[in-house]
Amino acid sequence: MTEDKKDTIVEPKTIGELENKMRLEGVVKSSEIFGALVDVGVDHDGLVHISEINKHNNGVGKQSLDVGQKITVWVKKTDENSGQIFLTLKEPLAFEWNDLKSGETYVGNVTRLERFGAFVDIGAERPGLVHIREITMGRLEHPEEILTIGEEVEVQLLGINKKKRQINLSMRTLEQKFMDSEDDEDPVPTAMELALRAAMDSESEAKQDKPLKHKKESRSTQEDILRRTLEGRPND
Repeated sequence: MTEDKKDTIVEPKTIGELENKMRLEGVVKSSEIFGALVDVGVDHDGLVHISEINKHNNGVGKQSLDVGQKITVWVKKTDENSGQIFLTLKEPLAFEWNDLKSGETYVGNVTRLERFGAFVDIGAERPGLVHIREITMGRLEHPEEILTIGEEVEVQLLGINKKKRQINLSMRTLEQKFMDSEDDEDPVPTAMELALRAAMDSESEAKQDKPLKHKKESRSTQEDILRRTLEGRPND
């Protein structure tokens, strides 16, 4: 997966270079009743609305920012035509509900282990559940048999329930895909194929000290070699 923009500190010069969720370092330029104006190094100051400041301070205690204070902010929204930049003090989610797509693969960290499954934080509003049946193709009594809290894992999104705020994930599907791809790349030869290969190798070694009479061996000769090999008879 590509690096998330919200985790990258950049130094844009114009409002047009700003993108939603972009992380910036700024300095409080003024404190107003409606919020704080912040210099983030572009051609317009950004606004941290008073409601954002209240949320950041949990609605209690200090509800303003000091002029000259250095702060980390994230771009919430921009309007290049009006020159408005709206900022937030809260780090945005990596994925909103509408960003999540069934079948997509994500990387996350295990946050909790229960007998019925493991919870994995992929950067959404809440961790997703990997049901114990979806952890591995093998049998498990408890997820802690193969997973640890804090471990980074790769998961596939099975589906979401926006109403119940549920995210369903799977590790087993990715394990199955890996196993299938290995089978496709290196197929296991059948018993008959192995017998034919052994017979051909044996016949080839026997002929190394003899003059080569034919460039290609006929199909009937190959079939005869295979038949004698499977019957356990020595080569004539």
